[in-house]
Amino acid sequence: MGVTINRVVMMVVFTLSTCSAIAQETVSVEVFYRSSMHSEPQSRVAGADITLWNLDKPKLIKRQKPSITGTEREVREKVSDWLASTEGKAHLAAARESYRGFGQAMRYRIKKVPAIVLDGRQVVYGTTNVRKALMIYRGKQ
Repeated sequence: MGVTINRVVMMVVFTLSTCSAIAQETVSVEVFYRSSMHSEPQSRVAGADITLWNLDKPKLIKRQKPSITGTEREVREKVSDWLASTEGKAHLAAARESYRGFGQAMRYRIKKVPAIVLDGRQVVYGTTNVRKALMIYRGKQ
């Protein structure tokens, strides 16, 4: 009888640890939104590795470039100097990064925003609520 109880206890412990591991599995989440139309999505949710893609970011970065005036030659020189500066290089890097969201949206064939892509497999449209999208996703697995 003692052996049987030990086996039952071991099976229960194994089952609970397996369920716990499954429940804590991290889901890759990519949120596509426009800051001009949608509120900022949560960036931290337990069990989710979240990447936020603000599709308005390229416009926002474009507005941050300096206003350079002068003759054509002066403008060329000032622009060249600015692009070689730390500030100019940082601006160009931010601009390149801002367009990555569009590339990802095309890769997933996103039809409209807001949209949340879970594990690169399922798209939930119409929300930036990561918790809600995770509930939908986990319910369909």
